Amino acid sequence: MLLDGLLLKAVRWRRSRTIWCAAGVLAAGLYAGREQAQVRDDQNTSELRVTLLGLVTPPLVVSAERAQRECIEPPKNPLDYEILGPHGDAVISTRCEVVETGRANGTPSAWTVNRYQWTTVFTAEDSSRGQAARDTVVEEEVVLFEAQGRDVRAVWHGRFETGSFGVIRSITPEVARMPDGTTVLSVMSCVNGTGGCGQEFLHRHADGRWFPVKQTWLEQLPRSYAGRIRHGVRIDPASLVGTAGFYGDADANCCPSQELVVNLTLHSDVLALSKQPLVRPVQK
Repeated sequence: MLLDGLLLKAVRWRRSRTIWCAAGVLAAGLYAGREQAQVRDDQNTSELRVTLLGLVTPPLVVSAERAQRECIEPPKNPLDYEILGPHGDAVISTRCEVVETGRANGTPSAWTVNRYQWTTVFTAEDSSRGQAARDTVVEEEVVLFEAQGRDVRAVWHGRFETGSFGVIRSITPEVARMPDGTTVLSVMSCVNGTGGCGQEFLHRHADGRWFPVKQTWLEQLPRSYAGRIRHGVRIDPASLVGTAGFYGDADANCCPSQELVVNLTLHSDVLALSKQPLVRPVQK
């Protein structure tokens, strides 16, 4: 199957954080019905592992003022990203700048998102260019902070390479407060080109511990929906309502003629359908 091939190719290429995430995004966009539920489960485990590894442990607390003006680099995790572009083994210099600070859409005011740009200069991968040659790699890092009085605590981060060798186009974390007082973290990852986006969730219980969220609602969709969700689903973490382009056989890749709407419920760290999905024409 195409989905199996994409995942296998991604794993064989590099078992990197970036590629695991890209494989998950592509798999979400190429979801093909219940008959691929086991493949989806295997992929979901890998992508959720990446998302879980983005949690900052041990806690990293800094002043809110410092977080506004400096790059705060969380500890790297055991299964971290690799740089995909050409670069030598030795690092000549690294610099970082804060390019954006603020709240994500719909995220409570206690939570802020910082975006950094990391520029690292290496020795050249191609030794024939001479000892003075250099390779430059640019990366973006997204760090999610939670306010603690006058300080902020780094809760989650994701880092990915940009430029022509980058696979990921963007990573967007969002936070929602649930009616029972727990917290849901959504991480939306989009790939370059027309690969679409994938979304994973973590659930913080009342005791402060984070748990992965399994999305069983995909397996609950009617069999006839197979192959009609091509670019992933956008689920609002507060309302748990998701929308996706729903493609017909004659639809161009840019322009689905219908939209799929799903209403979900979160129970025991599982996202499941709360009612039958709705298919409606795209409003033009």
